[in-house]
Order: sequence, then C-alpha cells, then structure tokens
Amino acid sequence: MAVKIGITGPVGSIKAEALGKIIEMLKNQGKDIQGVLVSEIMEQGKLNGYSILDIYTKRRIVFADTGISSRVKIDKIGVDTRLLEELLIPAMHRAIETADVIVIDEVGKLENTTKNIQKTINDALNSTKPILVTIHKKSRNPVLQEIRALEGVRIFDITPINRSLLPYRVMKVITGEDEQ
Repeated sequence: MAVKIGITGPVGSIKAEALGKIIEMLKNQGKDIQGVLVSEIMEQGKLNGYSILDIYTKRRIVFADTGISSRVKIDKIGVDTRLLEELLIPAMHRAIETADVIVIDEVGKLENTTKNIQKTINDALNSTKPILVTIHKKSRNPVLQEIRALEGVRIFDITPINRSLLPYRVMKVITGEDEQ
C-alpha cells in the first residue's frame, strides 16, 4: 500500500518551504523524486501569475498570467491550458512509470483546469507509488475531498509552530518508520 501524504496550510504559508525540504531529504536518501512544483509570480506585492516546474526535466513554464485571456482561471488569472497540459501530463506519466515518489504541488489549483489534467492527476493518486501533494487548506474542491478519502492518506497541517519539524514527521511516514 503506497503512502499518500497531503500537506495543507494557509495561503502564503510555508507549504512550499516544507515541500522543498522533504524533496531534498528524499533525494539525499537516493530517491528519484518526480512530479510538478507550482510557484506564484509576484510583481510589486501583487499575484500576477503562476509557473510550473517539471522536477525531473527542470523545465519551467508560465501557465497562468494576468495577460492571458482564458475561460479557465486560477485565482482570477487566465490559464494557458495547452501549455499546462504540455508540461504536466508527460511529467506525471513519467513519474507514475519511473519515480520513487511522486510530487504534485497545489493539486487543487491544477486539477480543475482540464479533464485531461484531472484524469492524469487521478491516475497518479491511484498509482502504487508514494505520493506527496500540497493542498490549499480552505479549499472546498471536490478533488481535495477525494484525496482526503483515499485509503492510506495522511494529511499534515503545516503551521508556523510545526514548520521545522513537519518535514521530519513526513519523512518518517514515507520511509515507513511511523506506523499510525
């Protein structure tokens, strides 16, 4: 039974920092980490868009920007779904095939962009690989409810108080040292 871990926290929280630390710790153990990381693009303190990074190829694209006109939006920002699919779908398929651990950052934001992305993320969630996802804390997204309902899923809520310990707790779960 593959370990499935969700990390939740408030917007602007330390989820990305914790996720980066966990990825670094896993790589130090010789694990092949694949999947996608999402970054906010800020300009003068204002959210202007999002980029996505394929952890394996290191390819990064801007897939959401205030200048993109699209019916599909994340936080009122237009999404180039074709660009997003071009990077995310091959990254996820490769991760399902060859990774030791799959990472999907901001799963709720990505999930609702297209049916192809939704299917790809579901395939990853239902794969036999350990998976690590970050989830927006307040999201009422049905996908997030599905993740919470997955068998064997553990949800960790990151706070300013537990931020330095959380990566170590997650590592124990991933490596099987922490049997619930």
